[in-house]
Amino acid sequence: MLDGQGRGTVLRIRAPHVTVRGFVIRNSGRSLEHEDAGILAEGAPGVTLEDNYLEDVLFGIYLKDSPGGRIRNNTVIGLDVPEAERGDAIRLWYSPDARIEGNRTRRGRDVIIWFSDRSLLRGNQFEGGRYGIHYMYCNGSQVEGNVLRGNFVGVFVMYSRGLALRGNRFLHQRGPSGYGLAFKDSDDVRVEGNLFLDNTAAIFLDNTPREEGSPVRFERNIIAYNGIGVLALPMVRGVTFRENVFWENEQQAATQGEGSLMASDWRGNFWSDYAGFDADGDGIGDVPYRSRRVFESLMDQAPLLRLFWGTPAMQALESAAILVPFFEPQIRLEDPAPRIRPPAQAPVKATGDAGGWIGLGLGGILLAAIGWGWLRRPPRPSRDAGEQTTPEAILEVRGLRKRFGETWAVRGLDLIVRPGEAVALWGPNGAGKTTVLRCILGLLDCEGTIRVAGRDVRKEGRAARQWIGYVPQELAFYNWTVGETLQFFAALRGVRVDPTKVQALGLTPYRDHPVRTLSGGLKQRLALALALMGDPPILLLDEPTANLDLMARTEWLSRLRELKAQGKTLLFSSHRIEEVQSLADRVLVMQAGRVVAEIPPEALGEAAGLRARLRLSLPPMDLERARHVLEASGYRPASNGHGLILTVPADRKLAPVRQLWEAGIAVQDMEWELEE
Repeated sequence: MLDGQGRGTVLRIRAPHVTVRGFVIRNSGRSLEHEDAGILAEGAPGVTLEDNYLEDVLFGIYLKDSPGGRIRNNTVIGLDVPEAERGDAIRLWYSPDARIEGNRTRRGRDVIIWFSDRSLLRGNQFEGGRYGIHYMYCNGSQVEGNVLRGNFVGVFVMYSRGLALRGNRFLHQRGPSGYGLAFKDSDDVRVEGNLFLDNTAAIFLDNTPREEGSPVRFERNIIAYNGIGVLALPMVRGVTFRENVFWENEQQAATQGEGSLMASDWRGNFWSDYAGFDADGDGIGDVPYRSRRVFESLMDQAPLLRLFWGTPAMQALESAAILVPFFEPQIRLEDPAPRIRPPAQAPVKATGDAGGWIGLGLGGILLAAIGWGWLRRPPRPSRDAGEQTTPEAILEVRGLRKRFGETWAVRGLDLIVRPGEAVALWGPNGAGKTTVLRCILGLLDCEGTIRVAGRDVRKEGRAARQWIGYVPQELAFYNWTVGETLQFFAALRGVRVDPTKVQALGLTPYRDHPVRTLSGGLKQRLALALALMGDPPILLLDEPTANLDLMARTEWLSRLRELKAQGKTLLFSSHRIEEVQSLADRVLVMQAGRVVAEIPPEALGEAAGLRARLRLSLPPMDLERARHVLEASGYRPASNGHGLILTVPADRKLAPVRQLWEAGIAVQDMEWELEE
């Protein structure tokens, strides 16, 4: 532990290629003028700062004129003082080529990158600050898989070029500005696969692009439940918005001041308030989506009118605009090819969030879309046993084909599942597993025939879905308590909440807890409780344990085995061989949208050519000797700084551990993952 005792900077580095690992650093000074920090690297290229815990520090980690720095897996907790008196959690000043990965910050002012090109920020969680990430005069940087939660602004990019933002989550930015992602005077920007949820404004654009013809693209993002989806100054032009989901934002798009957004390119997006139709069934609306609401136009001129949003006065004004052409406002934006359904892609999983997915994934949005109209129906009891007949094939798929653009996701798939059977879909990412499950649910238009308990999904979709419970990989919940969530989904199913089943899943003590506060394992239990409402005979599960730790995964598999023993039919996708071997009666191996083999679970390891990638943590003094022992046994170990990494056959994971033990070398810890 390094304790600064409230005076100055705690640790100062002025030599190149220094590594600081595993320290607790606390109690820096409080002088903003002197920039008192927990760690300051000044004129120190190539420093590595990892696995440190910094608390009660003014500035957390500060790289000044220190290129090539590595800042990994640190926790930075700032001083508990008013925001104006805080320093930056992480600051870079003229320090290009930095990698900032897997860090967590709270109570900092900003994570700010000044004049530092080619930085990579990946898998971090930045909470409760002013700007989660703030770029100033930076080029060629990447922001991937981060969680920005509860800041005044999630990410603000100023006077920069060549930035790519992928797979991030912008959640609950509700401060004075409340932007999820903001750009000012920036060029050559790509924003794709991100989730924007519950921000005052999801995206803000000010003079971006700055140069005419410079590409600024927003693609495959989910923009949901924000005050405003896209807010831009009227001068903004030439921005491309493609295949995004705009879902139930108070305003899908707005200008700051009088004007429109017609100078940007909007095409192929999904709009939850689209009122058109798709007569030819190609998935594209036959009339353009046009944003032109009279009350929104008034709010552009007088923002204080937002106070009346959702009131009878607003509704009366909108009705008048429809009935009396005199009130018709100008068109704010036009999408000539709006999607009838959301694109299949969901946002990329953020690597830095141990609690699993936060907010709404695409699966939950679709479920809400399907079921919202049922909410006002009175609950009805579950179907009685006489209604649940048992056909020879409870699920039958024939000639299933699905294409996204020019890419075939599923090509002529046939599948029969018998009652009480557990069938696993196995294959690499992109094999078509999730697409098959979504087609069975009727969430995607597809070719071929799908029958659930003899009911055609295309013709009798509602009746067919009554037989199915679904647990998506990306858990999707509203900002409600567990009890409210159970009541909501019970209304969608038209059933009552069964307290005995809630108790059996261990959720009763958490009924009054907000869902967002639950652990990943508890959220997965809640997802299973929702899937089991109405006692459906079939469960579809899309990689249900992908985001769970070992203990939660073991508990989850035990519950699924119990359900299988009770007669439930399971169809699930998985990347875990032990999960498949524990549950499945048979395995369908998929590749490029086709079933290429059907095998028993015990043959999966050999058939898929699975190998295990091991990470062995070893005492530093034994590292070289361990390497020689393993090399002598035919392995090819590589060092990762803490131990050794090697690849072995999937059924021989313990062999190298045993050989090291026999050589008198203790393995302190072991992690492994399967690869094909």
